[in-house]
Amino acid sequence: MLPCPKGCENALAQEIKDLDIEVANVRPTAVHVIASVQEGYRLCLWSRVASRVLLPLLELDADDDAALYEALRAVPWWEHFDATQTFAIGTSQAPKSTFPSHYWVQRAKDAIVDSFRDHSGSRPSIDKKAPSIRLHLHIGERHHELALDFSGEALHRRGYRKAGGKAPLKENLAAAILYLAGWPEAARQGLSLMDPTCGSGTFLIEAALMATNCAPGLLRERFGFEHWLKHDASAFAAERDAALTARRAECLGRIFGCDASEQALSYVRENLEAAGVEQHVSLAVRELSEVERPTDAGILVCNPPYGHRLGDEGTLFLFYQALGDALKRAFDGWTAYVFAAHGGNLKHLGLRPARRHVLYNGAIECRLVEIPVRGATGGESAKPPAWRKPSEKASMFANRIKKNKKKWGRWAKRNGIECYRIYDADIPEYHVAVDRYGPKAVVHIFQKERDADDDRAKQRVQDVLLTLPEALGIDPGDLVVKVRRKHEQGDQYARISQQESDMVVSEGDLRFVVNVEDRIDTGLFLDHRTVRAYAQEHCKGMRMLNLFAYTCSVSVAAAVGGAKQTSSIDLSNTYLDWGKKNFEANGIDPAKHRFIRDDATRWIARDRNSYDWIFINPPTFSRSKMSKGAFNIHKDHKSLIEDAMSSLDRKGELLFTTHARAFELDEAITRRFRVEDATKEFVPPDFVRYPFQAFRITRRA
Repeated sequence: MLPCPKGCENALAQEIKDLDIEVANVRPTAVHVIASVQEGYRLCLWSRVASRVLLPLLELDADDDAALYEALRAVPWWEHFDATQTFAIGTSQAPKSTFPSHYWVQRAKDAIVDSFRDHSGSRPSIDKKAPSIRLHLHIGERHHELALDFSGEALHRRGYRKAGGKAPLKENLAAAILYLAGWPEAARQGLSLMDPTCGSGTFLIEAALMATNCAPGLLRERFGFEHWLKHDASAFAAERDAALTARRAECLGRIFGCDASEQALSYVRENLEAAGVEQHVSLAVRELSEVERPTDAGILVCNPPYGHRLGDEGTLFLFYQALGDALKRAFDGWTAYVFAAHGGNLKHLGLRPARRHVLYNGAIECRLVEIPVRGATGGESAKPPAWRKPSEKASMFANRIKKNKKKWGRWAKRNGIECYRIYDADIPEYHVAVDRYGPKAVVHIFQKERDADDDRAKQRVQDVLLTLPEALGIDPGDLVVKVRRKHEQGDQYARISQQESDMVVSEGDLRFVVNVEDRIDTGLFLDHRTVRAYAQEHCKGMRMLNLFAYTCSVSVAAAVGGAKQTSSIDLSNTYLDWGKKNFEANGIDPAKHRFIRDDATRWIARDRNSYDWIFINPPTFSRSKMSKGAFNIHKDHKSLIEDAMSSLDRKGELLFTTHARAFELDEAITRRFRVEDATKEFVPPDFVRYPFQAFRITRRA
């Protein structure tokens, strides 16, 4: 039995027939075959689409775990492996099965171990990571199957993936898509294949393996049958030798890959080399808008990002628009195959599919659409923005941006500031924020859940992105899109790409390392600019403490201002290391200051040092493995402030800031300490529309 991704069964069945092996029946997510052991070796070596090759050992009907146990205990397992070997049991379960799978697997293990003990008095051990023998238990509603995992590790793990970005396409699903696209026949005809957004290169490598007739199993180091006692080594050697002989040195078709990221292409090169096909694939760094067809006819395959590259699925329609534009502009005469996880975005291609296939990437239902690109207008006249225009309302947004650019641009220049907010949802219809970071601009799109399927919301996003570059006077490539929405804790700091595009920006005489490409947040809270200026001016000769320090920008400002010592506390090593880079960017040796990785609330509760100035900017909500529990600013700020005040010098000052909505300082704090609302003092002028709250807290006389 050969399991496969749902929707790929027919492609797998045809592949098996091409190997001269009899197909018994085709079921959802699996193909059953009648094959000899030697043909089983052939399947392990040659199948590109199967997830595994399973050799059924036992079928049984059981209504409870006791019946399962007795049936498995009666099997002569010592005929398949011996007690000196290790084993593990994987599992799958029918959708309507109600049996507890973990418990049934444990009972199956017990039965096998007890069977060995009954036979010889010794037993094999369990090894979940690298067992000698893998078994697979399929739990049905009443009918169950136990099989030897003939292939061992999942067949999609070819062995060539050395590097890659987030959530790469599985190799066997990519192979099925190439079969459905007709690539093997197209390669025999000498046609070309291109992936314009190749990511880690899965399509390219699988296409090259097909075009050189390389059995994917040749790349693997081991199979599950190698420790099976009935393994026929000579038969396997014969199949492997035949596969080696069948592999061609030349590639029948031409294969091209592009990606906007040089780092992504470095991953592709590493993976191509591991697969031994690097000489058959041409790579180039290209934005989608710059991609050109390399030959007059061919196949284009594309697996659009699932929202990671643009920050969220709410802006993914823009990618489909750009892909459709590229196809119309440059790929007349080609056939495109687009594999879409978000079927609703396919309409934004602006091209009519000739055929659709429903495939599953794991549990995600996807569409593979076949689009013959015929009669499209090429050349300069077809290039955007001729096909894509902002709405009539976009002019008021563009005018406001131009007006704000003049106002805030002059203000920033006067104050030596490179990073500032130029637009903050000034117009309700265009609920976005726009920040300048030197030559680049970051647009934050504040998205509600319903906006992902709202065409009017998509039009507003399109208006913003089409008008901003011209209104700001920047290159479209210098506009970075980030989607802000209600997120799970930690998402605001999550990595969304791998560009590693650090840049140093100025804020008066301070310098900070920022990264506008790779994360939702850039490493510098622009609305804390006045806080940093205050720390620089106020902290000379002081001992300064920064709780929840992030990238330590306030600590840097205090150090530049002459602080005797700064202590930065944060849970993230990544951000503390970033903070050290910020110190170095200002010519300060970070070794002379303290960087402590710890939970700030737990650390301050036990710290016994004394500080002259403490800055606290806690998250609204936080949960981590190093914390005793979740931190909620509304209920936990009281103990946090009290602990910090116990470490504050008698004449010292604590500055507490928060972005939490509807935040109210606990009355016990205002009764015990002297509290001054300093919001107006610390919120900079470009953030007054949506200010944070600031409280200056000192001891009562």
